[in-house]
Amino acid sequence: MLLSGGGEGGRFRLPLKLKLSLLITSLLILTVLLVSAFLLRQSQKTLTAEMTKRGLTIAQNLAASAKNPLLTDDELSLNSLVKEITRDADVAYVIIVDHNARILAHSDAGLIGRPLERPPGLVRLGEGLLVQTYRTVRDEAILDFAVPVVFRRVPVGAVYLGFSQRSIEQALADARWRTILISALMILLGIGGALGLATFLSRPILRLVEGTRAIAMGNFKISLRVPSRDEIGALTEAFNQMAQSLWEKEMIKRAFTRYVAREVVDEILKDPERLVLTGERRDVTVLFCDIRGFTTTAERLSPEEVVSLLNTFYTLMIDTTFKYDGTLDKFLGDGVMAIFGAPIFHEDHALHALQTALAMQAGVRELSVRRAAEGRSPIAVGIGVSAGEVVAGTVGTEERMEYTVIGDSVNLASRLESNAKPGQVLISDRTYRKVEGRVEARSLGILKVKGKEEEVLVWEVLGLAESGNGEER
Repeated sequence: MLLSGGGEGGRFRLPLKLKLSLLITSLLILTVLLVSAFLLRQSQKTLTAEMTKRGLTIAQNLAASAKNPLLTDDELSLNSLVKEITRDADVAYVIIVDHNARILAHSDAGLIGRPLERPPGLVRLGEGLLVQTYRTVRDEAILDFAVPVVFRRVPVGAVYLGFSQRSIEQALADARWRTILISALMILLGIGGALGLATFLSRPILRLVEGTRAIAMGNFKISLRVPSRDEIGALTEAFNQMAQSLWEKEMIKRAFTRYVAREVVDEILKDPERLVLTGERRDVTVLFCDIRGFTTTAERLSPEEVVSLLNTFYTLMIDTTFKYDGTLDKFLGDGVMAIFGAPIFHEDHALHALQTALAMQAGVRELSVRRAAEGRSPIAVGIGVSAGEVVAGTVGTEERMEYTVIGDSVNLASRLESNAKPGQVLISDRTYRKVEGRVEARSLGILKVKGKEEEVLVWEVLGLAESGNGEER
């Protein structure tokens, strides 16, 4: 049977205050447990380290004291040393053996004279001291110290010292009980605090939920009252800033749905209320790129293959244009138009355009190699580039706008692209003068361009100059 909580469909819903209380309490319990476990672990490490330090000191001192009695076979002195050390309540055993591993002194006098037998699993003593742990058949944890006794680099025996870790375990057990009591008290106090905090948090959070629903319905103009100057207030302010940002982006989206260059968006974000980029005269470089023989190629392909080819081509064009700080103005069927130097001005906009053109040709060649390897038709492009003064700005209506450039340089770049052969990059003489010495080019002579009364001196760009001035980034 479903309990009705006033929610949709009659399903039971936990109140936000209760959810927050449970969450805060759970986090508190988890934190207390983790901190308690960490402190207990640190205590164990500290106690073990102290016992290890004390055991090493005793074992090394015993080895130094046992050196002369071992050389003289003075078993009485050795057993006196053992008896003295076993007065320590933490010492489980003390063993002194000769170089043949025969027991000369032992905390258990009944084992004196017998061969030494070590617990299974312990590493055999070599030239250096050993510190190992193991558990006895009675499940008692033992910290074992083994120290070789050496006289003038000749081993004369060894000392074995066992420390019981019962005191550590007892100390940890006492600390564990104290930790449990303190943790229980902290949790009870935390539950009370969590209920109060959840009540305080739930009210503004519910308002934020309502505001979020309003934004989901497209109301980006919503603004909530900031209830306080704490984190809740900061969250509400952040929500209001988010709503304002979404409103600004929505305005930009509506006005510039056809823009793909980030520079245009950045320009608008400086003044979101201004939905136009005013027209102005700018010195820019315009680039046109077009696939050669695309109509013939498209006739041999399925519609899906044509779309796939164009998407791949456009991706290459966009990425290459943006790499060299260009603005992709528009798609032209099987070609593109790009601008360099507007709306964001770059001193070397002509060089950026030629770097883009050469990179486009290289990218198309690589794409053609891949297509040929896949048994598909290769493609080639012709590119025209022209630098000069244009009028740059937004044209269109309030419903549909477009940032573009207009002028003789635009027309010339288009005509140069029309005359470019597959794989060629053609530029005007004015463009060449801007990058002279930074690219390798050869003159193609005078070309009669449609739409222009004057003939145009045309250059073909072959690559970047080896001097490094035009090195690709």
